[in-house]
Amino acid sequence: MASLFRGRSVPPPSQRLEQELSSLEQRAAAASPGYETQFLNRAGSLCVEAGQPERALGYYGRAIDAYLESGRFSAAEVLCRKVLQIAPGAVRARCTLAWLAIGKGHRSGAAQEIADYVGAARRAGMEALAARQLAMMAAAAPAAELREAIGDHLLDLGAFTEADRVFAAVHQERSGDRPPPSEDEGRLWSQLLHAALMGPSEIREQRPGEESGAPPGPGEAR
Repeated sequence: MASLFRGRSVPPPSQRLEQELSSLEQRAAAASPGYETQFLNRAGSLCVEAGQPERALGYYGRAIDAYLESGRFSAAEVLCRKVLQIAPGAVRARCTLAWLAIGKGHRSGAAQEIADYVGAARRAGMEALAARQLAMMAAAAPAAELREAIGDHLLDLGAFTEADRVFAAVHQERSGDRPPPSEDEGRLWSQLLHAALMGPSEIREQRPGEESGAPPGPGEAR
């Protein structure tokens, strides 16, 4: 009878957090593709409220991937910016924003997002991975001016071969020796999705022009 007056014991906050996160994980796993994001977002918010921002970033990262895979690119952009409010140095969020800006065709905005991404990658010591991402961005970006800006970043990162390939392609296009890259929107967003979802190990294994739709450089076989 005494237990009736004392009431049920309340679990400590850490235990309640784990219980809620476990429940949200189960609901996310059972959700239809594209609908798991609401549970992942909630889990991330709980982690932020609990003072565990690093853990929150894991949930938000999964939600961003789910948004990208379901074609909800605007939602992915909004969540990337939320991630940057929590962790301003988050390199992958910067990279995703750069890809999204390229996909939207906003040249000036894309140039700034790419510069912000390169800066974040430098501060994190991820120059080599950034150079590979930039090479893929140059292969996807239709605008010659944007590709030249990417080439300048490649030079700054010491990726001289990749930079030469970018500058040579732009020069050949302007001289009429080769056609400009296709501005097929479907192809561009397909490249964007593929690159944005690649993990570090996949990026390291990427060879210039492979799987990214990059045009071959001078002397390279098609």
